[in-house]
Amino acid sequence: MLIDISGYTGHWPFRNLRGNTIAGLLARMNRFGVDKTIVSNLNGIFYVDSQIGNEELHNELQLDAAFKDRFIPFATMNPVLPWWQDSLKICHEEYGMKGIRIYPVYHDYKLTDSRCIAMIAAARDRGMPVSIALRMTDLRERSWLDVDKALNYNDIAEVINQVPDAQFMVLDARITDDQEATSPDALAVLKRADVLFDTSRGSGVPVKGPNSESLRYLVSNFGAERIAFGTETPFVDYCSPFFRLGVFEELNETERELVWSGNARRMLKI
Repeated sequence: MLIDISGYTGHWPFRNLRGNTIAGLLARMNRFGVDKTIVSNLNGIFYVDSQIGNEELHNELQLDAAFKDRFIPFATMNPVLPWWQDSLKICHEEYGMKGIRIYPVYHDYKLTDSRCIAMIAAARDRGMPVSIALRMTDLRERSWLDVDKALNYNDIAEVINQVPDAQFMVLDARITDDQEATSPDALAVLKRADVLFDTSRGSGVPVKGPNSESLRYLVSNFGAERIAFGTETPFVDYCSPFFRLGVFEELNETERELVWSGNARRMLKI
């Protein structure tokens, strides 16, 4: 079984995306043998009210019965909005969304903001994992209108310290030379946490650069049980994440099953 924990639908204001609809994602999944994809709506990042993006995603998923069993919707949430509690309740109870995605850099708040902590705790109480992307695009190629900073593993560790019993997914997981080095304390926090790092930027061969992360580093520091397959579609060529993970020969068959789908299935309870 293959589960992609890092998929999106919707539009990106600064770049043309291909196949960025549910139907387009499903066609790609069928071609490459992906069984399920966690998906959220990019529009929710940029709308004043991110809940409108969640409504769009929900409505899109109702267009075809085939979508129901193949997609796992995550709500785009913004704790700065005073009605986030209502949005979370609707997304979970009415829309059946299984987790949330948050974008502190785009929505202009710190991960340790008290409003964000309260929202993560509310998601935890509902059994909803919290997905956080370290960045959305390569900052070297960003539009002059786009954000100019990214999160790092230290930032993730800080919020985990605040809500240690929540579940987290780290998307676009990678360390680059221009990032703040991960502190020993942060590393210890991440090792204890219920967190999954996606493989969208992971590489199974020695490589260094702003668009890669060593799978060897992730496995040696966090274990195969904290890594999950991700493609970052439709931002990234869909083939690359398969190659990156496929050439990594240091995982045994049990560990490969965990990375391809087992870890995601455990966290999502499917």
